[in-house]
Amino acid sequence: MEQTLDRLVDSPLKLAGITISVATIGYALFHGLKKTFNRSNELPPPPGPPRHFLIGNLLQFPKDHFYERFCEWQKEYGDIVSVEIPGMPMVILNSYETVQELLNKRPNTTAGRKIGYMAFEIMGFQWAFTFLQPGFRHSTQRKMLRRGIGPQRVGSHDQTIEKNVTKLMISLSASQGNPRHLIKGALGKIVIEVTYGNNLPAVMNKELSSWNLEAMDLLDDAFFKFWPVDVFHFLRFIPSWMPGVTFKRIGTRCTWLCKQIRHVPFEKAKALYKSGEIGHSLATDLLDEFGPSEDVMDTLGILYLVAADTTTSAITAFINALLLFPNVSKKVYEEIIHVTDGTRLPRISDRSNLPYTEAVWKEVFRWNSFLPVGIPHVNSQDEVVNGYLIKAGTLINTNVGFMLSDPRVWGDPENFRPERFLTDEAKSLPNPQVVTFGYGTRYKCVPECISLTG
Repeated sequence: MEQTLDRLVDSPLKLAGITISVATIGYALFHGLKKTFNRSNELPPPPGPPRHFLIGNLLQFPKDHFYERFCEWQKEYGDIVSVEIPGMPMVILNSYETVQELLNKRPNTTAGRKIGYMAFEIMGFQWAFTFLQPGFRHSTQRKMLRRGIGPQRVGSHDQTIEKNVTKLMISLSASQGNPRHLIKGALGKIVIEVTYGNNLPAVMNKELSSWNLEAMDLLDDAFFKFWPVDVFHFLRFIPSWMPGVTFKRIGTRCTWLCKQIRHVPFEKAKALYKSGEIGHSLATDLLDEFGPSEDVMDTLGILYLVAADTTTSAITAFINALLLFPNVSKKVYEEIIHVTDGTRLPRISDRSNLPYTEAVWKEVFRWNSFLPVGIPHVNSQDEVVNGYLIKAGTLINTNVGFMLSDPRVWGDPENFRPERFLTDEAKSLPNPQVVTFGYGTRYKCVPECISLTG
């Protein structure tokens, strides 16, 4: 036995063993020194509320009304706040300059998405353009939207918009109480007609609107409430019949709604297109150029979700402002009468001749923001901002409501003052619509969606 061991020591295995041992020790020492070096030179993370062992800030994180808690943290920790819940590090950006630096100037690394597991997996919103990761599908659908309703094409839908707005004005003049349902119905019809042509709304306007409105309500809950399944994914295996498992039933319903929103109108639009009865529409343009692909279907399907609800909120806020501030309302009325001679409704082509009304529209977006928290981004590599390290894979939230009421920027944010956009002061102010609707290349098509009705 001893002789065998002696021969083994003198064999080529001896050299191999020594080599492997040295390599292993060297590898361990290298990475140990690297970690030590990096640790000593690593920048600090942004400040934030103290974290508990294992669960981080889970107990402090709001279950809903995120905006209010985000503003509380801003007062305590500043323009960049770091928060962590299990498996989900995040930062909250409270400064327009910081958002510009991180999201607009570095879109190649900060345009990612990290949507909650509830919305993305349980509710079936993987198809939605707003939630797609940067890549081929996102680029393709973004190109389709710009081809159909980009700056060069959106004006071709003016006649459809003005026709439906005239009907809305007649309805509003005869109504009392909250006009939101009338506005939402009219804007939904405009989006459907612009998207799928003149004939499809007559076939399924109410049906398609009801599916989209229900899906939007469910999606709002998914975004602005905290769902345990977002952190503990294994909860998806709990049977839906168990008490308290509301998220499973919501997921099943929303998945069905997404299927209806995507497939049903697209099949009808293809039939109308084939028969030549579809009329001028985004569907016509995209089917002409790209054919009946899944990307075309999803591009058409998302328009109601991204345009109708946000525009309804904006117009409702505009009406509320006119009621709350009669002096502003009087100036808007006088400007419109001057441009139209009091003989017709204003047209989209009149917009450039209505500077005060345009200023009121911007101030509506700024004052008492109706979209106080933006859709989160995620960075694909480590980023340094204001001396803080934001590690790759961090959820980046934009505190839109605070940015639009930051006294350092607006001076008197509590006052509804449209004149701020008509003086030299306006040159130094951010555009409230840009602040509201996001940053980076993925959002450059959103203003066209809003301009369909704005």
